[in-house]
Amino acid sequence: MTEFVSILILLVGLAILIVGADALVRGAAQLAKHLGLSPFAIGVTVVAFGTSAPELFASVGAALQGETELAVGNVIGSNIANIALILGIGGLMIPIAIEKRIRKIEIPLMVIVTAGSIVLLIDGQLSRGEGGILFAGLIAYVIYIIRAHKENIEHGLEEVVAEIKPIWMDILYVILGIVGLAIGAKVLVYGATDLAESIGIPAAVIGTTIVAFGTSVPELAATVRAAMVKEADMAVGNIVGSNVFNLLSVLGVTAIIKPLNLDSSMTWHLYAMLGVAIMLMIWAIVRPVISKGSGLLLLAVYLIYILAAYAGNPGVS
Repeated sequence: MTEFVSILILLVGLAILIVGADALVRGAAQLAKHLGLSPFAIGVTVVAFGTSAPELFASVGAALQGETELAVGNVIGSNIANIALILGIGGLMIPIAIEKRIRKIEIPLMVIVTAGSIVLLIDGQLSRGEGGILFAGLIAYVIYIIRAHKENIEHGLEEVVAEIKPIWMDILYVILGIVGLAIGAKVLVYGATDLAESIGIPAAVIGTTIVAFGTSVPELAATVRAAMVKEADMAVGNIVGSNVFNLLSVLGVTAIIKPLNLDSSMTWHLYAMLGVAIMLMIWAIVRPVISKGSGLLLLAVYLIYILAAYAGNPGVS
């Protein structure tokens, strides 16, 4: 199979994943309104989980097809892209102020989860037991977010409910989204692994770059929409929540289904993921606004990462 066909198959898989994720988010977000979640809470729970669905299905699909390094690489690359690429683009569009609670609690929590995940992955393996630990962390995180951010909507309940579509329609969106994600994941993994073989580079590198970028498109779309309507809470909350979900949910669920492996050559990618998370935390404390200048800096960091990821792979032309 030619490289062109492999890329085409990969893109088709990504397209199906994105459409499926969009359907899932639409249905799930409407249902979440019944719970009266705040914009940030929706960002770090429903929207974050929905936009992380491509990573989840892609990683699970890769693991089931024996490409466990691609599965891990997808999560690592997605978390890097979420911060360096997506928040960078968001900052170029509109200054994004980071609220005190987010910079004091949520972002540091993301850094802690990132560091903890690296501790589990540093030996190049993620067992079912370690996956269970991550998934338990996910449950605790969701409970914390809902308790910390749920709003009292007694005065606005009627208006909110009036805007919500029939529940059966929301459920249909969710079902169609999940089906689309499952099909898209299988097609994407097939194209990605074939492309890796065609150009002679590790599948994990394809996972941290091409696949990670593609599966991060929903986060990009959600952040751009949030920036356009000046919902800074949603924009930052989406990224923070997605990164935490990627580590706790995607890695956790995937490892429970099938233990994961990561080659030692990919260790520096783990540290790059932690580095951008710490960079965001420091930036939020020192200057709690993502402006055009910081947006350009983040994009430069992402470009450097992509170039470094492909350095030393002579098969790339």
